[in-house]
Amino acid sequence: MQVLNRIDFEMNATEIRRRLGISKDSEDWHNVQELMQEMNKTIQAQAAYKPCYIQQKKNESVTIENINFSSKVLRKNLEGVERTFPLVVTLGKNVDEVLKKKDDFLQQYYLDTIANVALQDLLKSLCAQLQNEYNIEQLSYMSPGSLQDWPIGQQRPLFLLLGNVEEEIGVRLAPSMLMYPSKSESGMFFPTEVTFFNCQLCPHANCPSRKAAYDEEKAKEYGVL
Repeated sequence: MQVLNRIDFEMNATEIRRRLGISKDSEDWHNVQELMQEMNKTIQAQAAYKPCYIQQKKNESVTIENINFSSKVLRKNLEGVERTFPLVVTLGKNVDEVLKKKDDFLQQYYLDTIANVALQDLLKSLCAQLQNEYNIEQLSYMSPGSLQDWPIGQQRPLFLLLGNVEEEIGVRLAPSMLMYPSKSESGMFFPTEVTFFNCQLCPHANCPSRKAAYDEEKAKEYGVL
């Protein structure tokens, strides 16, 4: 397992404004910018990842280093792929403490949104680092729990595959499959010729994190419809 204790990334202010539904000219934007600065000082970005080779592919599962992952979508995405990069990233425990201390509900909402965007920006930064380090032109990403086909329970084998994630970067997987600190994410990068987004297979229209439109034909192709 490879550990990164410092990852440089920039918060996407445009995405934060989009999710909050505020403009640059609004009175709230100044407040949000101050909260972004506070969050930026609080974040302790860390990541654990592992370059892994796929051992076996079955109809609806793949085996990586003797650990089995069950998902039709993951199996299809890994067709023709030999190596994957399972990972866990986190903004650190201090972010949870800051969120708890805020008494104002609106500020809590702003900070939570800022942290969620920052977590996705952290993932993008790690993706760029992996592409550069391993000379990969393009990577796509899947996360357990983001699709019914790859449920959140699949975090357990992913953590098992990585090793002692809690000891290395302080992220603990609870029996409920929630991660602590809460602003953490687990998933898997894989080389791809065509960018894949989970959103393409998810029909929930009002998701604020949506990155691509729902594609019914693709959902049928992947066997989830």
